[in-house]
Amino acid sequence: MDSFSSVSRKPKSVLSPSPLQPKTHIGYANSGHVAGLMHGNSAAMLKTLPSDVFNVAVTSPPYFWVRDYGYEGQLGHEQSVDEYIEGLMGVFDEVKRTLHPEGVFFLNIGDTYYSGNGQPHGSDPKCSSRNFLRQKVRPVDVSGWDIPKKSMIGVPWKVAFAMQERGWTLRSSIIWNRVNAFVEPTARDRPYRQYEFVFMFSKSRFYSFDRTKLVQEDVWDIPIERNRRAKHNAAFPSELVRRCIETASPPNGHVLDPFVGSGTTVMTALKHHRNVVGIDMSDNYMDYVQGTVESEGFESAPWSAIEERLKTPSPLWDSWEGNRLNFRKPGTKKQE
Repeated sequence: MDSFSSVSRKPKSVLSPSPLQPKTHIGYANSGHVAGLMHGNSAAMLKTLPSDVFNVAVTSPPYFWVRDYGYEGQLGHEQSVDEYIEGLMGVFDEVKRTLHPEGVFFLNIGDTYYSGNGQPHGSDPKCSSRNFLRQKVRPVDVSGWDIPKKSMIGVPWKVAFAMQERGWTLRSSIIWNRVNAFVEPTARDRPYRQYEFVFMFSKSRFYSFDRTKLVQEDVWDIPIERNRRAKHNAAFPSELVRRCIETASPPNGHVLDPFVGSGTTVMTALKHHRNVVGIDMSDNYMDYVQGTVESEGFESAPWSAIEERLKTPSPLWDSWEGNRLNFRKPGTKKQE
């Protein structure tokens, strides 16, 4: 693993090797917490991390043929749904390995429609990252699928079932009600899509979770946040991340996001007193997140310091109310 004793903003020539090879590991620390930024292929980068360390993983991977993030080898541009899911599983297998034995994984994922009508036309002035679909024929635009045209593909549940087959326990399907979601002017014969799934998986049957931090049960009313500076129209909101990390990790615990995008998970974790590692292939996003972390007063640190912190449990782990050893059956008194 690469180690850096001092880190400055990397020029693009340094940040742009082959997308299928590991790129760079960048460590930051302040007086209390650490942030690790890994620039490269998520599955490859995760393989370099220690096992059984993260209390919670929170992520929103690229959806199947919904956006173009501007680099070769991006996940979400596979030729079939099966290939897309297999690509996700390659990442999530490593997420599972790196999660603490009592860890929890929150996965936000949306669906895609099968059109089968050839290349669409026009433009989407509200989201430039979606205009690529009007310039190239996607697999979902090609006829011949075994489902009727205009069908939802059911990607979220296909992914969830694949994860169950690989040993994940699906504990909850949370509805993220995007209360300020855009209308869909082309959707003239169906309801607009106002929600997405957030699946809650556990690594094992018994895990740690703090129900006292739940604001709502399995329907979360959270507005969309749009990050204009990072040119990311699909970022999930900091409030969603906050709920995930506060229910599933103790203060000073460890958080992972294998598709960090504009850095919502990184900055929310640091704000709420957690250590965090974020991974992404995009030069632009990683440069943006790096600058944001630096602007918060974090200074460069050797990668060995990041790993050492990850291998050290939170000092509040034993007393944390969410620790499953502190659970009590209904009707019994809490131990003093």
